[in-house]
Amino acid sequence: MDWNEQLTRLTQEILTAKPMAGRTESAKNGGLPRVEESLAKTKKPGWAYAGIREWQAELSISRLFRTSIRLQTAFDRCFSQFGMTAQEAAVLVHCAEEGDISAGKIAKAMGRDKGKITRFVDRLEAGGFLSRSSDPRDHRLLIIKATTKGRRVAPQLKVRFEEVRSQFFQGVLNVDIDRLEMVLAQLHANAERLCEVKAHKGAPS
Repeated sequence: MDWNEQLTRLTQEILTAKPMAGRTESAKNGGLPRVEESLAKTKKPGWAYAGIREWQAELSISRLFRTSIRLQTAFDRCFSQFGMTAQEAAVLVHCAEEGDISAGKIAKAMGRDKGKITRFVDRLEAGGFLSRSSDPRDHRLLIIKATTKGRRVAPQLKVRFEEVRSQFFQGVLNVDIDRLEMVLAQLHANAERLCEVKAHKGAPS
């Protein structure tokens, strides 16, 4: 089985993944599951790997996807009582703190696609949390700002974000969080390069 087939199998597993089991006790590993145990549990019949690094890399990618999905679900459930998703809540908080702002600036500040930001703003405006008006200096530009309702709820949203973040990192030492940030920064840079390479290959010559 070549790498593309393995990756396809992994993607299918991720999409149908169940919540991961909790931490296992291991004195030698600080309470975290040992790599050998995790690999043995996740090995699929017919999967071939060149070595332990390939096993670990595939397991890590699966964990990243699963953790991201679970965290996003936790955030969205947390903000459902406000009638919005976590991403919409983040946009609202940003607008409440920044004052008058454009969708382009929000997208740049949050590292998101402008089209998605516009859809978030559409829903927040429909809910009465944001308003849009033409920029008096450039009528082609729409200025977004939080309404009274939006400014009133923004502090509550910030508290919820902080609560979820605190619970998410519960039991993790600060030094490990710093190390995780460095690793994730490198992985993000690698992913950005992969996206650029794919876009370049797909561009017409």
